[in-house]
Amino acid sequence: MQKLLWILLFFSVALWAIEPDADTTAVPIKNPWKVSFIGNHLYSDEELAIELDIPEEFGIVDTTRQDFLMRVARTNLELLYYSAGYFSYTAKLEVLRNHVDKNDSVPYTLYRFRMEEGKPYKFSKMHIEGGDSTADTVKLTGLRFKEGSDYDPLVVPDDVQQIQVLYREKGYLHVRADYLEYLDTLNHQVNVEIYIEPGKQVRMGDFSSHTQKPPRIAKLDTTDTEGLSDTAWLNSLWRIPKGEVINGKTYATFRSKLLSTQIFTSIHLEDSPRNDSLSDIHFSAVERMPGEAHYSVFFEEVYGFGASAMVKHKNFLGHFHEGSASILVAQNKQELTLGYANPLLFGTRFNFIPTAIRFDDHISFNHEKTSPPAYPDSTEERYEVINRGDLTFGLSRNIRFRATLDTRFVQKNESRLFKVKGETALAFDFTDDYFNPTKGLRFAPRLGAGANFTGSIRNAEMKGNPYTYGELTSTGYLPLFGPFLSAGSVSYGRFFDKAMEDDARIFYQGGSRTVRGYRFRSIYPSYTSTDEEGEEVIHTGLTPQYLRFNVELRINSPFEAIKNWQLVEFYDWTHVSDKNSGLYSGKTNAAFGTGIRYKWEFLTLRLDYTFKKDFSNWGMESFSFQRINFDLSQAF
Repeated sequence: MQKLLWILLFFSVALWAIEPDADTTAVPIKNPWKVSFIGNHLYSDEELAIELDIPEEFGIVDTTRQDFLMRVARTNLELLYYSAGYFSYTAKLEVLRNHVDKNDSVPYTLYRFRMEEGKPYKFSKMHIEGGDSTADTVKLTGLRFKEGSDYDPLVVPDDVQQIQVLYREKGYLHVRADYLEYLDTLNHQVNVEIYIEPGKQVRMGDFSSHTQKPPRIAKLDTTDTEGLSDTAWLNSLWRIPKGEVINGKTYATFRSKLLSTQIFTSIHLEDSPRNDSLSDIHFSAVERMPGEAHYSVFFEEVYGFGASAMVKHKNFLGHFHEGSASILVAQNKQELTLGYANPLLFGTRFNFIPTAIRFDDHISFNHEKTSPPAYPDSTEERYEVINRGDLTFGLSRNIRFRATLDTRFVQKNESRLFKVKGETALAFDFTDDYFNPTKGLRFAPRLGAGANFTGSIRNAEMKGNPYTYGELTSTGYLPLFGPFLSAGSVSYGRFFDKAMEDDARIFYQGGSRTVRGYRFRSIYPSYTSTDEEGEEVIHTGLTPQYLRFNVELRINSPFEAIKNWQLVEFYDWTHVSDKNSGLYSGKTNAAFGTGIRYKWEFLTLRLDYTFKKDFSNWGMESFSFQRINFDLSQAF
């Protein structure tokens, strides 16, 4: 036994001695390969190579596995040509081992595709089957199918969806539709068969609703509890009378409008047939938490450091009414606001508006101390009682409308005014992310008009003339490469009629949202004169117009640990003039600098510093705290 152990030990040591050390850093040998295409005219070689979608590990697997992966990838080419209507397309794959050419003397494996694209197919005829005597009255309009047109794989599915929409609008809520495409290989044509099962036309019976509060997951309480919404009032919002055919568009719009109120997290609508040929509609929904509370501390370049708090309650009395109260205390501003909102005002009466029509009204009591644009060393103290009403709704998924009426009583130093201003605006948003866009466009035009009055409300006298103004802002976002993003904004505004300086200054430039590194609204048209005491008086423009460009290069952090940080280089430029150019001198100013951003939930902390303001030379400019801008959002 002892000899046997010694023999086993000897062989183990010998095997260990001759076994090579494992190389944990060894890289698998790559099998050189190339791909080529013969006979392709519709697509370039580069487009076809991309479409193959060869996996990254292709070069390090054995040749048998490579051949298998390439045959699988060949199906991608078939799908590409079939989607373009080339159903006669064929391809033969040739595998050439140890291939060499004049450009590469190292042997490699060549995967050569010999392709025959064939002729493109065209649509021939569409035949629709199904329906009944009543459903046949549905007119099929808005279809994209045209005989003789080039084949498009999206046309028939879109038409099937359109047919379903048309049937639902006539009350066939449970319509089913499907299709088959038949190839005529002799004539290179596609024939289409669409099958429709309309089901029964749904007529209105009774409407009932049920709402529940969200489950209290934190306390492991998942039992259903009755919601706050008044179900009798909810039932009254349904506008289709008993016995009428239910329009499918109204059916879907009712759900989307209630969702747009943001009162509910989920909504479910279903119909159940009755014995009298009518159908009852059952509405069920889960409500959001009705209360909100927010508080914050902030720094604002005009008002300084401050803090704010806000409380809100939704669905008062079960009728979706919202009440809110907020308070703001800062170094140069104190404000108390009481708010009321109704997120469903006329919301179910206008079918052509796809969302609820929301009304917000806020009464604010405001006190602030600021510096007027032309006299930064003086103080302007204001007491205001403000009532602002906003009417908003969506015209589509990407377009929103807003109308605002702002009335306020203002006591500024020794003067007292009653001010009225109305404004309408559209917001077009085609970006990938509303809060932090990286790609897309935004477009926002607005028009406004206002007037000022003195005296009492019963005996008001207009001061000056009514004024009007317009503004247009376009913003674009474009990824460049890697972590580099670009963003640019162009804005133009103009007063069409003479306003008071207090109103005209809204188009003066300067500050963290316009031209960084300059005092807030310190860029304006003006002229100077001398008063009776020999003092210089600065007169600011009363019909201002401005043009502004803002450009940023945004660099995202490539490291996961600091992914929420962003470095930015910016350039701001503006020209502000006045309609009366013979009297007021315009101003042109620019700023170049850098900044950092920190993205935190829905906020972006922004810190910018302006290096350059004087572009008459390229010399360095001295440091100044006034060139630092801090804000809680992107510049645009």
